[in-house]
Order: sequence, then C-alpha cells, then structure tokens
Amino acid sequence: MWKKSKVTDQTATGQGGPSEAEQEEEKKAGIKKRSKVPGVMITQFIEVLPEGKSTPDFLRKPIALTIQEGKLAIFKANVCGDPKPEVTWGRAKGDMSDTETFQKKYDEATGEYTLEIHRVSGEEADTYKCYAINEYGKAICTAALNVIEVGFKKKKAMEQLEDIGRGRVNQNFVRPCVRPSFVLGSVDPAEFRKLLRKRKGVDKEEAVKEPGEIDEKFWEIIMSADRKDYERICAEFGVKDFRVMLKKLSEKKKERQEEQAKYIETINNLKHIDIKGLGIASFEFDLELKDLTSRIFLYKDGVMIPYSDEEEMKHSLKTVGKKLIFSVRDLKAEDAGLYQVDVEEVNLFSTDFKIPTVDFIVKIQEVKAKEREDAMFECVLSHPWPRIKWMGKNATLEEGEKYTITVSEDKLIHRLLIKDCSQLDKGIYSAAAGIKTCSAWLIVEADSDPASHGKKKTRKTTQAGGTGLDLGKLAQEQQEKLAKERQEQIDAANKARAEEERLAREALLAPPPPDTGDGDSGEGGDSGEGKDTGDGKNKSKSGSNKSKDGGKSVGKSVGETKDSEKEEDDKKNKKSTDDSDKCKGTSNYDIDPNANGEGDGDSKGRKGHPGPLIPDAVIGSSLHNDAEKERDDKYKKSTDVSDKGKGASNNDIDPNANGEGDGDSKGRKGHPGPLIPDTVIDPNVKSGTGETEEYIDAAGMHSVRTRQGPLLKDTVIDPNGQSGTGETEEYTDASGKRSESTRQGPLLKDTVIDPNAQSGTEETEQYTDVSGKRSERTRQGPLLKDTVIDPGVQFVSGLSNVHALIGQPAELMCKLSNDNCEGTWYRDSKKLTADDGHIMSRDGANHKLVINRCQEEDSGKYRFEADGRKTEAMLNVEDPPRFDPDDLSAFSQPVIVKVGNSTTFKLPFVGREPMKIQWYRNGEELLDDNTTKIEKSFTQSRLLLSKCQRKDTGEIKIKLKNEHGTMEAISRLIVLDKPTAPQGPVEVLESTASCIHIKWRAPKDDGGCPVINYNLERQQVGRNTWKKLGDIPGVPEYKDNDVEHGRKYCYRIRVVTEEGVSEMMETDDLTAGTLAFPSSPAPPKVASAFNNCINLTWSTPTDTGGSRILGYNLEKRKKGSNLWSPVNPTDEPIQEKKRAVTDVVAGNEYEFRVYAINVSGLSEPSSPSEFIFAKDPKNPPGKVEDLKVADTSYTALSLSWNKPTEEVGVQDEAKGYFIEVRQAECIDWTRCNITPIILTTFTVKSLKAMAMYWIRVIAINDGGEGVPQDLDNYILAMPPPVRPCFTDNKMKSFMVVRAGNSVRILLNFEASPWPEVMWLKDDVPLLKRVNISNSESSSQLLITSSERSDSGIYTIVVKNLVGQESFSVEVRVTDDPKPPGPVELEENVPGTVTVIWEPSPDEKRDDHLHYSVSKRDSTKGSWSTVADRLFNNKFTACNIMPGREYHFRVYAKNDMGMSAPSESPTWGSERRKDTFVVNIPAYKTCDLRTAPAFLVPLRQHTAPKGYECYMSCAIKGNPKPRVTWYRNNISLNTNTNYLITNICGVCSLLILRVTPKDWGEYSIQIESSLGRAESSTKLTVRE
Repeated sequence: MWKKSKVTDQTATGQGGPSEAEQEEEKKAGIKKRSKVPGVMITQFIEVLPEGKSTPDFLRKPIALTIQEGKLAIFKANVCGDPKPEVTWGRAKGDMSDTETFQKKYDEATGEYTLEIHRVSGEEADTYKCYAINEYGKAICTAALNVIEVGFKKKKAMEQLEDIGRGRVNQNFVRPCVRPSFVLGSVDPAEFRKLLRKRKGVDKEEAVKEPGEIDEKFWEIIMSADRKDYERICAEFGVKDFRVMLKKLSEKKKERQEEQAKYIETINNLKHIDIKGLGIASFEFDLELKDLTSRIFLYKDGVMIPYSDEEEMKHSLKTVGKKLIFSVRDLKAEDAGLYQVDVEEVNLFSTDFKIPTVDFIVKIQEVKAKEREDAMFECVLSHPWPRIKWMGKNATLEEGEKYTITVSEDKLIHRLLIKDCSQLDKGIYSAAAGIKTCSAWLIVEADSDPASHGKKKTRKTTQAGGTGLDLGKLAQEQQEKLAKERQEQIDAANKARAEEERLAREALLAPPPPDTGDGDSGEGGDSGEGKDTGDGKNKSKSGSNKSKDGGKSVGKSVGETKDSEKEEDDKKNKKSTDDSDKCKGTSNYDIDPNANGEGDGDSKGRKGHPGPLIPDAVIGSSLHNDAEKERDDKYKKSTDVSDKGKGASNNDIDPNANGEGDGDSKGRKGHPGPLIPDTVIDPNVKSGTGETEEYIDAAGMHSVRTRQGPLLKDTVIDPNGQSGTGETEEYTDASGKRSESTRQGPLLKDTVIDPNAQSGTEETEQYTDVSGKRSERTRQGPLLKDTVIDPGVQFVSGLSNVHALIGQPAELMCKLSNDNCEGTWYRDSKKLTADDGHIMSRDGANHKLVINRCQEEDSGKYRFEADGRKTEAMLNVEDPPRFDPDDLSAFSQPVIVKVGNSTTFKLPFVGREPMKIQWYRNGEELLDDNTTKIEKSFTQSRLLLSKCQRKDTGEIKIKLKNEHGTMEAISRLIVLDKPTAPQGPVEVLESTASCIHIKWRAPKDDGGCPVINYNLERQQVGRNTWKKLGDIPGVPEYKDNDVEHGRKYCYRIRVVTEEGVSEMMETDDLTAGTLAFPSSPAPPKVASAFNNCINLTWSTPTDTGGSRILGYNLEKRKKGSNLWSPVNPTDEPIQEKKRAVTDVVAGNEYEFRVYAINVSGLSEPSSPSEFIFAKDPKNPPGKVEDLKVADTSYTALSLSWNKPTEEVGVQDEAKGYFIEVRQAECIDWTRCNITPIILTTFTVKSLKAMAMYWIRVIAINDGGEGVPQDLDNYILAMPPPVRPCFTDNKMKSFMVVRAGNSVRILLNFEASPWPEVMWLKDDVPLLKRVNISNSESSSQLLITSSERSDSGIYTIVVKNLVGQESFSVEVRVTDDPKPPGPVELEENVPGTVTVIWEPSPDEKRDDHLHYSVSKRDSTKGSWSTVADRLFNNKFTACNIMPGREYHFRVYAKNDMGMSAPSESPTWGSERRKDTFVVNIPAYKTCDLRTAPAFLVPLRQHTAPKGYECYMSCAIKGNPKPRVTWYRNNISLNTNTNYLITNICGVCSLLILRVTPKDWGEYSIQIESSLGRAESSTKLTVRE
C-alpha cells in the first residue's frame, strides 16, 4: 500500500510549501521573489541589496522520493548566496529530534547539503523543508517523502475497523482498487452500505480541498499534453476525479499563461519528445520572445542541465527562425525523465521521456541481391513494438512503391522489402527500435552478361536476403517467455494480495455470528461454473455477476442486490471492472445434492453445465464508496479479464451425470451431459464398432464423430515376406494431428550397383523415414557406366566486341584448341573473302581478321565457324568528334584584343551528325545575344565576340558531342585596358626631418600589361600647386629626401603601362620629422648564466617608429627589490642585440628588461625576463633507470622509466626527457618529441608494422643532455603474441546456395603476429576460380558464380608463431528440383489408395531429394499434406471414403525448395444422394416485422496514420434492412478500398491502412419497406 504525504503548496513535483503562518510572516517580513529553479520561494529582507551581495538561492533542490519502508532516504541540496547562507531542515508534521533517524551532513568539497532518513517507515512520510538563510533573505523549498509499506500492519487494521464501526471509513481502505474478499462478520451489509452513502458528500469535499495529493509531476506533464492524452496520463498517475482535475487544470493553465505573458509573445506547435533514430531524441516548439535577451533554461527532473548550439554535444539547442529544437544525443537509460524548458523563471513546456526496454533478438543481416531482384531485411525484437524506424543511407524509409514494411501480428517480427534493386540501392540500411539500432549492408551485384550492357533488364521474381532462421519460432518462444514473465508477476501479485487478505481476515473479523437465515429459505440447486477467457462486458455491479435466482437464497453477493441504486446504474449503462472475481448464485430447482456438475460460463453468470452449486457465504467484494463508485462509472471503462462466473441451472438432470464443456465469453451453454468416452478399437473386433472423438467444426462448435469399423492395423513388412503385407509409419498431417499410414506390399530395396557385378545384384542401404524408424531400400539392376566422348574442336578464346574509329584499323581474333583446323569468316551471315578488302590470317590455332580502314558499312556482327563450332562478336565503327592537330594547336593560342574591339574564335572538326556544339567562357555557356554570336555548320563552328570588355578575359572552350563521344578544345581571351589605380593605404616606412619614405600596394588589375612606372606628384599642405616628382620604376615604394622639418605633404600616385595611365590615388597628409617612438622589444632571453656573468639576447621591436634603431638600453633588478638599475650608461646605447652582464652577485636572482632607441627617443620598456640565478651551470643528469616497454602494437609502443639518481658534483636532477628511435637498418636516431617531457612515460607512434626498432631515452636539465639509456634489445612493432581464435559468436557451419549464386564466407579472427591463412576444400587446396581476401583480422572466401561441383566442406586454417586454429563450413550448392514423373493410382486394399510416381530426374545427383504428397477430396476445396520426406516412389493413403472424388499431387523437395507438382488422375466418383422430403406442418403466421433501428450507433474514431480503423454498429429490423455506407455523402458500398460486412445485424467497415485522405464524416443508412434510420460519426487521422 502507498502512504503519501500531504502536499500543501503546488510549487514543483511532489513538493509542498510553507504553512499559512509562515506565509503571513513572510508577507510582513520582506519582498517575495521567484527562483530560477521551479518550486523555490525567496524572501528578500531589504528593498535594495548592497553591491556584490545576494539573497540565498538553490542551485539544486531536493526532489520528491517514493521509497520502500526500511530503506534509506536521502535528500540533497546545493545553495548559493553572498554571504554564504546557513542551511537547516524541517518537516511539516512531527519533529526531527531523533538523531539516529535524521542525520544532516555537509560536504565541503562539493558544497552539498544532505538529509539522510534511516530505516524509513510510514511515520516518516511527510513534506520536508529545506531553508537557506543569510542576513539579506531566505530561500525555502520542499520535497515530499512517500513510503511504500510492505506487509500487513495489524495496529492500523484495527484502527480502520474501529473507524468503520464509528462510521468513519478511511478512503484508502475502501478505494475501488482495494478489493478485500474476506467475510465481514460483525458488520451487516445493509448497514455498511449506509455508512458508505453517508461518506459520499464528505469525500467529494475533501477531494476538492486536498488536490495536493496529486503528484506535481502530473500537473507539469498534463499542462503541456494534448487533450487526447489526458485519460492515459490520469491512469498512469492514478487520478480518478476528472471533474476536480479539469477544474484545477484550467486554473493552473490560466495562471501559467499570465506568467508567460511577461516574457513571450506566442508559443505554439508543441511537439513532445520523441526518438528520431540513431540514438537521438528531440522535442520542439515555436517561440516568440518579447525580449530577445531573455535566458532559456533546460531542466531534467528539476535539475538544470547545460546545453550548447553545437549538435555534437549531449544536449543541444537548434534555432530555425522561431522554432526551437532541443536534442539529446547518445541516448542511455538514465536519459529518461521529465524535461522542462523555462524562460527566466517561467515554465514554458514540459515533456516526459520514457525509454522503452525493447532490444533486438535477431539483428538484420547483410543481403546480397542481383539487379532487378527484391531484397529482404528482417529482425526480431524482444518486446512487441508497433513499428520500428527503417533508414537507408541516413534517410528515413516510408511505405511506398519502392519499399514494403511489414509487421507480424505479435509485433515482434519486422521486415523491410526493397523492390527491384539497382546499383543506387546498395549501401547501409539501419533499423531503430527505441534507443537500440542495428545496421547491415545491401550489396547489389551487377549483371555480368556483356550482351545486356546498357539494356533494360527483366524484373526478377526471386527474393534475396533473410536471416535463414525460423523467425516465427523465435518470435513464438519470445512471446511465451514474455507471457511467462507476466504470469509470474500476476501470480506474485495475487499471492501477495491473498496473503494480505488472509491476514486481514484474521485481524479484522470477529467470530462468525449465529445463523440468522429465514426458515423458508434454502440453498442449493443446480449450478455451473464458467471461466471467461475473453473480453466480455460485465453487466454486474462492482465486479459481481448476475445469477438466475428464482427463489429465496442467502448466497447472494452484495453486487447482486437489486436495490434502487443498482437499477439506476443499470439504466445508465455503466461499466465496472471485474478482475478474476468469483460470483456465486443459487437456483430454485431441487436436485440431487450429490450431483456434481461443472461447466464454463461467462462474466454474466449464465448457466454452465448442470450440477449443484456448493453454497458460499462469502460476501462479494463490492466495498466501493458510493462517491467513488459514481466517479468510476462516469470516467472509467473496464475490461473483464479472465473472470470466473458461476451461475445456477434450471434443468433437472441425472445427478450422477458428470459433464464438462467450454463456454464462450458470453457464457453460452457448453455440452450438456456426460461426454461419450473415446474408444480405442481393437483391430480384432468386428466391423461396425465405432471410435468416438471430439472435433471443432467450421462454425466453431464442438461436435462428436465416430469412425465406423476397426482401424486397420499397419503392419511392418519383412522385405522377405509375402506381397500384400504393409508397413506402418506415424506422420503428422497438416492440421497437426498424429496419424498412421500403411505401405502395402514389401518395400523395394534400393540397390547400389557395382559396374563389375552381374545384372540383378542388389545393394541394400539403411535410411530413416519421417517417423524416425530405420528402414532399408535397395536399388535394382546395374548402374550404367559413363562414356567419355571426344568433344571435338573447341574455342579456347572466342571473339570479343570491338570498337573502332572510322578510318582506323580493327582486328578480330579467336583461338581454337586444334592447330590444323580451318575456319570461315562471316559478316551479318555473309561469307567474307580476301577480295572484300579484309585480311584473314591463321597462325597455328590463332585466327585473325584485320580491316585496315574501317568504314561505316564495316559495322555488324562477325562470326567465325570451324568444325561445326562458331563464335560471334560485334564490330562497332564509331565516328566521334575530332579536331585536326594543326587547327587545334592554332586554336589553343591566346587571343589578345583591346577593350571595345571584336574578336573571333573558329575551329574546324569532323564527326558523325547530329553534332551538339556548345561554347563556354570561364565555365559558363555562351548563348546568342547582342555581343555574342555563334555560327555552326557541318564542318566548323565560329564564335564572334563584339565590344569586348576587360571582364571578358578568361578561358574560351568549345565542346562537341555526338552519339559516339565528346571532344573539347580550350583557348584563352585576353582583353587589354588601362590599369586601375594603386591600392592603399599608404604605409610610412620612415618619417624624419630630412625624408619621408612611403610604400603602397600594386593595382588590383594591371589591364593585361605589366606595370612600367609609377607617376608621382607632391603638394605641400597650404599651397595650391602640385610638384611633379616624375616616374619611378615599377616598385611601389618611394623615398622623398626633399622635405622640410615639420611640414606636411600630400602625394598623388598613378600607374603607367603600355595601355595608358590609371586614375590617381591621393595619400593623407604626412608630416616630416614627426616623433614616432619604436614599440617595446620582446623580453630578453637568457643565453647562459655563471657566478659572475649572465649572457642575454633580445630581438628588434616589431615597429621601429619610421626610423632606424640607434641602440638599446638594458636594466636589471634583483628579486625582492623594486628598483631597476641600468646595466649600460644611458648615453652609450648597446649597438648589438646581446649583452654580457657582469655586475651580478653569485647566488642572487635577477630579471632584465630592455629599451629600443630611434631618432625620436626611447621606447617603452619590454616585459621583464624570467628570473635567473647568477651561478655556474648545472651538471647534466645521469642515465634514466629501469627503462622498459609497457605495451606494443603494430603502430605504437609505450615506454616507462624512473628518474636518474642525483650525485652532488657529478650529475644533477633531470628536468625533462627526450625519446629517440631508429630502425634496425638505419644508423641515424630520430627524436620523437621536440620539447622535453617531464613525465616518465611516453608513447612512440607512427611505427611500421613488424619493423624492428632501437629505443633510447635522454635526460636533460639546464646543464645539458645526459648519457642516453638504450633498451637492451630491439623492439618488434607488433602486439603481444596471441594464439589465433575466431571472434564471431555465431558462425554458420552449414549453408545452402542456389547454383549460379555467389558463395561468400566471412570469418573474423584475432591473432598476433599476423597469421598465415589457408583455405582447403575437402582437405585439398582450392581451385583458382575461388577468390580469397585476407586482412589483419578477417578472411573471406568468395565464389562469384557457384556450381554443383563447388559443394563440399571448406576449412580455414589460421596459423602463426603461437599456434593455429581451424573452422569448417559445409557448403551445399543445389537448385530447385525438377518435378516427379507421371502419377498413377492403385487400390490394393478397400478404403486405401496407393500413389505411385516416376522419380524426379534430379534424384540421382541429389542425395537429399525426397518427395511430398498432398491430397484434396471433393468435399473440401483446400489441399492438405498427407506425407512428407518420402525417399521412395510409392505412398498409400488411408481413410478413402466411397462416393468422393480424390486428387493427389506429388512434389520433389531438396535443401533449396520444392518443385512444381505432378498431378494424379481423379480417383472415385461423386455419390448421388436421394431427395430428402420434409413435411412441414402449417403454422399460423405471426407478424414479426419491425422498422429499421440502431441497437448500438457508431462512435467517434481517431486513428493514427498507417494503422487500420474498424467502425461497427448493431442494427435490427424485419424484413432485413438494406445497409449503405457513406463517406462525406458518397456511397462506399462499391469502393474496394473498404471492407464492409453485415453479420447477424452487426455492420462493420474496415479501413486497412488509414491515410489523411480518409479523414471525414462517415454515415450508415439502413432502409426497408417499414422505414429508414441513419447514424453518423467522424474519423480523425492523427499524424
């Protein structure tokens, strides 16, 4: 049972809030604020917070817990605030003084506050509060603790019993879902019902006053859900009062809309979270914010989670216009939960994510299909799934002309059929179910027939793919496993409930009262018992069933009492739930009390098999509260599952009769009376005796039939015995029934003939028939010897198709197996001679035909014949576009033209018409316009470009194309024009009192000619005249030495080329002699240090200030001092970029900085250098110790070592290490790391597999490098040795392949070093036609086109230095068998027919060939298999009834499939039946006609897209009315897309696959001569 805490404030999931007193106090105390975390209330004590201070807030709030009693409950919280808040815990009811039960902890490392409640019980179920308080405010959040109580609590049960006695019924005790079946001995049922009615109004009032009992998570989910999902969500959270829920929901939605209006304009198109496949789930909605800077937060189960706009992150947000798409990648089980999106502190959207537990039992496998063949992928799931997601090449696949997606009835087997495969269909295909996926390749093999190249191939009717497993069997086993698990759960629940009820009876019930029954009442009567195994409608109240009670009885249940409430509810057609209830009733008939009858009835308690009902005084479990009963009747629909109803019989029968039968879900009557026992017939009894058996006829009724006469005994025949005896074998017919068949006469033995033996010898072999019995067969007569026939002249190599250019030579050649054979050449069936201009020659077995200059008339089919053999090939003389080499060379030369002029490109060509001519400029096709004209003729094409512009410069291309090929030629057009102006900005290289040195950039376009000069003019600012400085060479740089100090100058610069002068570029005003200081140099670097000297270096500053650097000033500072002292005199700058500082004290630490000096003065000082000790250099370190190899692979190896030891004055501490490597055949060492590493481990990468390497490690410090430490031996780049082993868990050891298909065996293994792989067939090496592909971890055997001779055992042997492993696969190459020969029928024994047929032609070459026999008689339209796996050519069929016609079919079967049938002649004839005359007495007619009417009208339907929709209604009327279905007032009776039926007044319409087109209004009209009626409904299609 659940004990839930009472929530007083709807703040968050399962959380409460402060009491009314606290709320009033807080209103007086300060300002209310809302936290970013939902469910947290903040109170600010002062109006304005000081800068940098904040009120307390929760980063992570405690969440509600539901936990089993006796366990540990933990609440966790993280808080923030400045100053750091103080955290305390409290609870709504009760105290927390017990330190053993309540323990409060704080983790300084994580800043997490924890409340631990040990050994929780029902007394600790409460609302717990967490307070965070500092001087500026406080924050409060709450969390509810719900406790699941285990077992029966006697004390509580006694309290509840006392409440019942006082009229206070606990709602939890009498709730509908608790169905006690104990006897209320001390409470009268009538008084108990009154108590329940008194409680009715109180319960409703409490339900309104205490909505907090509903989990807050429920409100978060339902406020963002669609209305159609309300019922499902309420059922999930146990919400029963819809009226209160809808009212509360409306209030909450209104409140949320008011809050959202502060931040958002609109929010719509909400789509809940859904798995999109490939491990991604997402949800989305359209959002328009009032303030675009508003923050958006994402929470999962109340905890804020970070997200990013990068799609590779775990949680990501993608914004497309107004649409926001949140995605969760790499889905795992822990990703399930409640996701919420908030803007600032307002919640926008909540969605509950549940990850299904479905997985793949059988994954999709790789499929190989030929072109135009269908391919099938199939898989089996662990749990039923309506439809998985199929993907091909990262695109979702939908049902259509190309793809067919099917799902089995149990929703475990899913299949994808790809129709008419082509090369475009090959690739990776995936199946996704929940978060589980599997993938496999589709390989489409091209047609190898060269004659069909380029032609439309014929669609194949075969199908490739499939797992080769019995998926139906696997699915059935999985279904049984799931059913067993469900049954175990149900049994465990029933067992626990029964135990609780037993304990409840012991605790709650007083001793049973004395019998107070009426004197004239009696109990007993005929009774029956029915088991309802279907979904039937229960018409009884509160789970009780009606019984036919014709007298006074004390065995009635409370649910059967016919009071006013029950009659009123019956009129309202309310439904209730009856979960496996047993309801009992009595009869008013007197029968033998010893009678014992039992039968199966239904949930209505109708009559079963006659027999007495054992009296039962257990009161029915209808302890419903009246208020709850009313709500249940209004809002809940129930299903009667596995009800057991007992009803009374009103028939007098033999009390000793013992009958039992099965009733249906409506409780119809089973078979009355005793069942005639089945009789086992002794074959020695006389004819006329019968054997009775039960069977189910076509109507589904149980019937009894008897075989007349004894069943003939099947006799096992001694092959040496007399003819006429029979051999009996058991078999299973098509219906699954075990039967026996008899062979008449001795079984002929199959004889294996020795070719050297005499005729008539026999050889006997044993075989196993269908029943598993060992038998023998003999082949008669000798086996004929095969005769070797000389094949004659053969073609070693035939003619091949030849493609030749017109005017070029062509050659056809073939080779015979005989050198002395002459042959004849033909073209299009016309014999060729040497006079036709063909050269025919023979060189031994090689025959050649040469055509010197091919012409169009030489095209055709050429044939060579020799000794009755022939070979053919096609000669195609092609005439593609071609250019003359001289014309092409001239065309390729660039064309130079001045701007505004015209130019022409012309190129002759040859080639067969029609010819497509295209001209391109810079890759863009040219068309005729004002400046472009294209002329075309049969021999040349010309392009005329007029008024050329500079932008027309570029590549000119002509492209010719005809049916034989394509040819292109490329030229170049250069249009000359004036250059553009120089590019700025102008850079001042130097500006002193005597010169200005400037630099600019070359023009963007030189006009097609190189720059010759730059023309410069100068103007002194303040004057109107410009001074010409003249032309300077084509270098964009000028130094003006004719300037005055302090004056400003402006320059104009133009570009001069052969085509003219460009526009000018004018500079800004430049001042001569402006103070421009250099930038700071880089920090000085220490080159070396000694006790009395430190050597420094530095670099030139990046900006010299427009003049040269005159020198540098250097300063030093001792560590700990603030005073910088100069190293050199300030009037004597250092000219070089280095300095030896000698004014140092040994042992002290110094830092240095430097200034740069130009004509303007000193720069800013550089950044200080690193501190350096003034002391002599250290000694280099020693060798590293314990150098070893930790791990190796083919491309890398890992090293580890220890630091070298320190010896004072000899070797100092190492500061880093270098690793060097060299191959065994090289002498040079290669350093693996550029900078020293400080760790003592390193991984050397990019090695060559199986190569030998020497490794060494060098320690280094300030004193230099130490002595290298080498490994003792070379290292081989390979992993540690591993013995070969195969890694595939499911390797097939047997496979069947159709002849002509490919054989592919792929085996994965692991081995180190690389192993040697060898394949054998039947322990001998393979033929050359078998392709073997080996890799590092796998090997593949491929036979592209298999033959029957390829059958055998293929063995792979994987061997290396460590060991070897082998695996064998048996391959059987076969084909569909040919049908058997003619079939004959004989009758040797009355009532039997012997079927004899000629063997199939494939019997001799296929030892797995066997036969199957099917039968059909004139009374049935279907064929049934009567025998299978027959290895002989004879079969005797029994139970042949006279007067019927029989037909037989014989099939040949092998491992590949089944042949076409061989039909037998018709056996027997139809027996004529005499006319049966019935004299019907005359009856007085009665008018039973009624007008058409609806018993059950149509109801509203909402169907998902792609699923089926079933509409039905019940009608009545006499005469039978005519039924017409309409959709949008259009008749559907003739529409084949709808399945319309009318069975026994139940009219139905079935739409197999619903599409959006089926949306609309559906109506049904029933009409007869007495009137017309109509009912309508609407169908809504859900995407």
